[in-house]
Amino acid sequence: MARFNYFTDLPDGTTIKLANVWHQGTSTTKAANFSGWGPDGLEYRCTRYIEMKPMPSRHECDSRCVNATGRIMKCECSCGGKNHGKGSSIKTALKCE
Repeated sequence: MARFNYFTDLPDGTTIKLANVWHQGTSTTKAANFSGWGPDGLEYRCTRYIEMKPMPSRHECDSRCVNATGRIMKCECSCGGKNHGKGSSIKTALKCE
């Protein structure tokens, strides 16, 4: 079974890993259709999610990780997906009211 990590990228460059993530009920699996709780107890909309490989190598992140793009991004590096695709994502995190 696939394991996913969900993240939101704040405008200041900070990345937050989301917990207790849920889907908004639409038929698509775009990252913006997921929301979750940040460690600060606030609700955030997801800006990207990463599929973790079943047996990751946990190598150091490099430009292949940071600048990754694609519909489904798979990660196996030591960041656990936190840096994966960060260089190509748009910083538009939204706090939900």
